Amino acid sequence: MTKRICSNIVRSLPEELLSKILMHTASNSVTDFVNVQLSCKAFHEASNHNYIYRDVSMKNVGLRSWSRNERKFQKRCEAANNPEALYILGMFDYLSGMDSESGLRCLKKVAEKGHTEAVYAYGIILICFGGDLREQGLRIAKTLDLSSFNRINLRDVRVKIKEILHIMWKTKNIKLAAPERIDCRCDKNCPRTSGEQRWEPSHNFCTCYDSCFWYHEATLFCGFL
Repeated sequence: MTKRICSNIVRSLPEELLSKILMHTASNSVTDFVNVQLSCKAFHEASNHNYIYRDVSMKNVGLRSWSRNERKFQKRCEAANNPEALYILGMFDYLSGMDSESGLRCLKKVAEKGHTEAVYAYGIILICFGGDLREQGLRIAKTLDLSSFNRINLRDVRVKIKEILHIMWKTKNIKLAAPERIDCRCDKNCPRTSGEQRWEPSHNFCTCYDSCFWYHEATLFCGFL
């Protein structure tokens, strides 16, 4: 089958279907996405919709892309308000100190959309600021309902954040001040009295909703940095 015949077949398909094909391709490989996008005019036109970049999964896209195509794709996702792309941008900008204010705005924006890792990171950063911002951070962090947000899910959040931090360690000096100490009013199952000092996915935590849990989580997070 010649390239021209293939192009005619593609052109006969609805643009909505072509967009869905591109979304699926982009979620698996940026390189394949670019190749399909450039394969014919119909795919190229279908790729110009913002919702492709806004909704595409970033699961299989590198946290920090070095190729021209990957960087271009990431920038387009950021411009389209893709939650995962903005979360990654916010973490890099804030923790690296490259543009802390912009990074914090990105994290806030995505946290308000309910992005789990952004809620966690943004809440902990505000807790570390202390004062009124600490109280705001606690309110944000507590929206992660620990009655259903179980140990496995919390471990997954930590692992995803560690992936970003490992990439950052290679290029940036990241730093976040530990939060001010707070009075502990928890019972004997309080994480602060458990003797656990490592920020690890296997950390055994209590399921209390008070400030003590999130203070301890923020302390471990900063210690890990």
